[in-house]
Amino acid sequence: MALIVANALQAQVTEQAERAVPPRAPKPPRTMREPVGNSEKRVWKEIKVPNVGEKLLLKFDNVSVEGYSGKDVLITANVEEQEDNERAKGLRVVNGSGLSDNSGMGMNIQNNAGVTEISMVGMPMEDSVHVRIPFNLPISIKGRGGFFSGGGIEVKDIKAEVEISSTMGDVKVINVTGPLNVKVAQGDVVAKFVQPVKGPISLIAAMGAVDVAFPIKFGANVDMKTSMGNIYAADEFQFEKPVEEPKSGYSMSNTVKGKMNGGGQDVILKTSMGDIYIRSQK
Repeated sequence: MALIVANALQAQVTEQAERAVPPRAPKPPRTMREPVGNSEKRVWKEIKVPNVGEKLLLKFDNVSVEGYSGKDVLITANVEEQEDNERAKGLRVVNGSGLSDNSGMGMNIQNNAGVTEISMVGMPMEDSVHVRIPFNLPISIKGRGGFFSGGGIEVKDIKAEVEISSTMGDVKVINVTGPLNVKVAQGDVVAKFVQPVKGPISLIAAMGAVDVAFPIKFGANVDMKTSMGNIYAADEFQFEKPVEEPKSGYSMSNTVKGKMNGGGQDVILKTSMGDIYIRSQK
């Protein structure tokens, strides 16, 4: 009897499946309509920052900074051509911080106590913002962070103090003499130094690798630690660990604290989740 009932149920399921209408293919996603009166035409523009102070502060991501022998701070960016936006004619971009665009490039420029601050007011740029500054001008970069605005930061050829803090995105530093202080919440920190190197140097990533290249004979007092990763070093760098009492208990972290190549500048390299690499810059 049970076999007869099972066969009947199977026949009913087969009949329903044959009569079932096959599912329709999904519709392609709709394309976003272009705003009326806005062709979103973008052009590359360059401006010279007026009345630059003793230090430069950039408050945005996705930027490349290059030092040069000139005296002016020059900013190049790919911006929207305002003349093509009929609805925006006669208006200026503002944001919740009370800042407005006074540069014509979606940025606010102001001087506070000898510091020239440049902040992004509108939407993040689609391309990197290029900034050329005198190579001896101290600079600080504070990334705004966020899923959409987070972007890479690159600084090269600076012979003055450099500070960088970013929530999301990689940071690359090339040919910076220091002092140097970099903090990244999520992203890698890559640095390449040439002689002379001034201290202190601090490269810290919460979630990412710290990859640094020093001149072969560079000496430093190092403080390196990775909570979940390894520390790799080239053969040219020898480490002398100071005499200290052994710590009790088990720790997953990998720590190297002492002198490298006999000691010298203070260098801090740390990451919570990632590896640390020390390479030779030849």
